[in-house]
Amino acid sequence: MSILQIGAGGVGWVIAHKAAQNNDVLGDITIASRSIAKCEAIIESIDKKQNRKDLSKSLYARAVNANDVAELVALIEEVKPKLVINAGPPWVNLTIMEACYQAKVSYLDTSVAVDLCSEGQQVPEAYDEQWKYGEKFAQAGITGILGAGFDPGVVSVFAAYAVKHLFDEIDTIDVMDVNAGNHGKKFATNFDPETNMLEIQGDSFYWEQGEWKQVPCHSRMLEFDFPVVGKHKVYSMAHDEVRSLQAFIPAKRIEFWMSFGERYLNYFNCMRDIGLLSPEPLTLHDGTVVQPLHVLKALLPDPTSLAPGYTGNTCIGTWVQGTKSGEPRSVFIYNIADHEVAYDDVEHQAIAYTTGVPAITAALQFFRGEWAEPGVFNMEQLDPDPFLATMPELGLSWDVQELTVAQPTINILK
Repeated sequence: MSILQIGAGGVGWVIAHKAAQNNDVLGDITIASRSIAKCEAIIESIDKKQNRKDLSKSLYARAVNANDVAELVALIEEVKPKLVINAGPPWVNLTIMEACYQAKVSYLDTSVAVDLCSEGQQVPEAYDEQWKYGEKFAQAGITGILGAGFDPGVVSVFAAYAVKHLFDEIDTIDVMDVNAGNHGKKFATNFDPETNMLEIQGDSFYWEQGEWKQVPCHSRMLEFDFPVVGKHKVYSMAHDEVRSLQAFIPAKRIEFWMSFGERYLNYFNCMRDIGLLSPEPLTLHDGTVVQPLHVLKALLPDPTSLAPGYTGNTCIGTWVQGTKSGEPRSVFIYNIADHEVAYDDVEHQAIAYTTGVPAITAALQFFRGEWAEPGVFNMEQLDPDPFLATMPELGLSWDVQELTVAQPTINILK
């Protein structure tokens, strides 16, 4: 048994640590990235933390260009993994899926293959290109598990759990995400800055009464009283799980919400207004061509560097309203993650932790044969029970809070 992990950023860091902690099931681990030094740094951290459960299993570092299908196929054929875990940015999903199809090896990723704000790549079309591999993977006898992070990922498993155990009919699904932690920086992103900035500047898409609604980012806001971290303002955003939830769970409204502090939004709006968040090439006075967003990414702290000293908690969950046995019901299914606990476990912060732990939880379901049917699947299509039984063992607990049935008060902002 073995796995091949492609990607050595913050999420990849956590995935590799948690894979090593479960290498008695997953086997040998190969970490591959454009920068082999990043892979070696992760291996050094794993050994420093003594996170290899089975010392007879090996950890390898390899260099690979994830945009090159032929190079990926060659690496897969060299490593011969049972599963390829894509921990890279979402725009490499399709090349890695194609390589897995050619090499006849199963695949898992943590986020959708589009940037969610470009024309033709927005939430209503979010999974279209990856879903096209469904029949190919089925015919090849391999499994594809899509969006196996937290949001997307666990929040969809929470919704599937609600359908299976808590509701007869679903009216609304609101995915809620708040980071109440403090990293001490004036402005920084908790995961890849390019991915993050593209994600939060796109128009929000949400599903309501049988159609897609589109509004500018941060123009719909509600206040929600979260367990542990208290009241926070959250803003409607485009997010990939809204698309897959709409496809697989009938509901009248499905929407994603994320919290932002006033200082964060002030920085964000200023950078967007002056063009620093643009991915489009710009020619400087000396003829040099740059992408403003790439320049900003180079200026901002590496998300991994935020981990030491990061304090506070995250709260991410799925608020579901509907009926059970003819009676209205409202529940919030959620996780609380502690930045300091995450750092103690894997030397990283809770944002990466809440993405990396679910990826390995899903990988374990695949290796155990629970989630191993040939084809391509989103998380809400799979049995939630074994996943939710396993996840706390890897470091992320979950709970169900009963709420008073009430329509959320949504504020429309200019």
